[in-house]
Amino acid sequence: MCFENYLNQIQTIPYLIASVLLITSIVFYFSEVLNTDEVLFIKTNIMFWVSVGYLLYLAGNIPIRVVRNYLYELVDLKYILEISSVLSIVMNICFIFGFIWGEKDKQY
Repeated sequence: MCFENYLNQIQTIPYLIASVLLITSIVFYFSEVLNTDEVLFIKTNIMFWVSVGYLLYLAGNIPIRVVRNYLYELVDLKYILEISSVLSIVMNICFIFGFIWGEKDKQY
């Protein structure tokens, strides 16, 4: 389970670990924003839109990644690839909203 063939298998375990760490850091960011006055100007915050995009993508892509690597005999991969494409589109739409509505002068 800890050793995977780099040529034949998708690297699921490192991806899952990184995804869980990213989701926890996004949740910490959201809790920090909720405790400050930035919550009033959330629509113009680029970091908020990027975080929402990544959170939606990772929350939907973690089960897809597990199914694609371990349960591929049981499900039809056509639907999984369509869901993955929709998640990618939603993430990019969140990025676009952030770049359009975000403040241009703010330094991060």
